[in-house]
Amino acid sequence: MKPFLTGVMALVFTPWVWADIQLVDDVGDTLLLDRPAQRIVSLVPHATELLFNIDAGDLILATVAYADYPSAAQELPRVGDYNALNTEAIVALEPDLLIAFTSGGNRDQIRRLRSLGYPVFISDPQTFVDIDRTLRQFGQLTGRETSANRVADRFSADIERLTRTYGEKAPLQVFYQVWHDPLITLNGATFISQIIEMCGGVNVFADLPMLSPQVSLEAVIDKNPEVIVTSGDDTSWHQWPQLQAVANGALLETDPDTMHRPVPALVSGATELCVAMDRVRERMD
Repeated sequence: MKPFLTGVMALVFTPWVWADIQLVDDVGDTLLLDRPAQRIVSLVPHATELLFNIDAGDLILATVAYADYPSAAQELPRVGDYNALNTEAIVALEPDLLIAFTSGGNRDQIRRLRSLGYPVFISDPQTFVDIDRTLRQFGQLTGRETSANRVADRFSADIERLTRTYGEKAPLQVFYQVWHDPLITLNGATFISQIIEMCGGVNVFADLPMLSPQVSLEAVIDKNPEVIVTSGDDTSWHQWPQLQAVANGALLETDPDTMHRPVPALVSGATELCVAMDRVRERMD
């Protein structure tokens, strides 16, 4: 009889973990919620934009610096930035979900908020597949699955369409400049590198181990890319007429607002880049 009673008591007093929502975030942590979030503090700009994309912007209590799209996001209170957070303001909002980033100077504050019991979901999508998945996950987190799945389906269909149109065209060697001083680029494990490939290009620094490596001017000259893409009007490359990109008139400028965030709006920036690269091909033929 004693073993039976012991088993019954264990069932009665064991603190079972149960949740309606169980999701693994981008650092491998499992988030448990007993219901969709209703009071969200978004601590990363792309998450704010994604929430508005899936019609969950009304659930956001506050966000951070540079969360400026759509226009409604600009009206939200700010509780910090990439480097530091106003934890007192966040606690006062009584959120039931924090969405944060994998890096930055505010990581210790995020860990502190997690230790206080606030659910934290880390979001850092790096590829097209990641963006699709993140949209669907945000739909689950907010109870807006129908809208989220519709947006994700449209995003992936747009990517497939662009890939069919441009992906098999004559390859162009491309250097993508994220920043000019120091020279920062991106490796092959990023959605921007995927955009280059989708447009029929080859990222000349795809094989570097870091996601956003610093490279030297000499390294770029040695690669001698046929196209140089910058995120601003950078005329300094005209100093190096021996570069194929300069000779080809292939110094292309992109809008970072539509290229540097892992959100559906990057389809617009990607389309513009694909068209511009195709014009370079026509001139080279």
